[in-house]
Amino acid sequence: MTILLFLSLAFLSYAIAKKIIDKNVFHKINQYLLEKDEKYYEELLKYYEKNKKVKLTTKLNLFHRIHVLIDRTSWKRSIILNPITLIIFSIACLVGSYSIIKNILEIPFLSFLVSLPSVAFPFLFLSFVANYQEEKIEKILLNFLLQLKNYTKINNDIIYAFQEVKVMEPLKSYIDKFLLEVHSGVRIETAMEHLKEKIHIQSFRTLLNHMQHCYLYGGNFSELIDKNYESIAEMQKEKAKRVQETRGARLVLIILIILDLFVYFTFINNNYENYKIMRDSLFGNVILYWNFISMWLLIMLSYHVKKLDY
Repeated sequence: MTILLFLSLAFLSYAIAKKIIDKNVFHKINQYLLEKDEKYYEELLKYYEKNKKVKLTTKLNLFHRIHVLIDRTSWKRSIILNPITLIIFSIACLVGSYSIIKNILEIPFLSFLVSLPSVAFPFLFLSFVANYQEEKIEKILLNFLLQLKNYTKINNDIIYAFQEVKVMEPLKSYIDKFLLEVHSGVRIETAMEHLKEKIHIQSFRTLLNHMQHCYLYGGNFSELIDKNYESIAEMQKEKAKRVQETRGARLVLIILIILDLFVYFTFINNNYENYKIMRDSLFGNVILYWNFISMWLLIMLSYHVKKLDY
């Protein structure tokens, strides 16, 4: 009976899998999610275009912020990569980390506080990818500016220049989306605002600010790009120096956090009876809570040190 049941289940699983493949179910689901996702994004852009006063609300919209983060990675949205699944992944990370930490610490509220940052893991991963993509853009940015300068010399039209430039990914996909928005009727200055959201490179965003001003009030784009080229080249050199300086500081902070965790959990493992005494006393709880609070402070400090690169 067991063998028959196993064979029946195996045959049924095979039949279901074959049906899914034949009907191309995953592709249809993925296509449906992409259409819904793009429709939502387009409606959000149109709503923002009509209602200028909702800029702050749009910025605070969680789904909008996740859309922007996905755009920054230059990855295509799919059945796995979309705002809903990312929120589900973040909740799953919280539940999983809480279950593990609670078994170790045996203090529910402290375990919750310690595991709470795990909610951000999926978004931190996407941020890491986005930063990596922006580093790639920075490497080709000066070449991109030279091309823009040459095309704006031929014709003082920034849209024409954006259409003609030849650049590698991921910058190419961002420019294609920018041009798609412009050709769809979105104002150039608004499309540039969306482009600034997707590329978090301060020098590039400053350049786009100048382009917006030049487009609205008239000016020579070639001269504008020429002046920005020199400042951006200088900023990139300065940033390279700062990265070298701050990397050591961040490395020291990360080592301190790892050592703190190692000592903490080694103490629990080797002195469990003492840990139980600390856990059951007010002063001991203060020490336990402060230990993790200090680690979060170190993490925040490391984050702010990283921001000095820019």
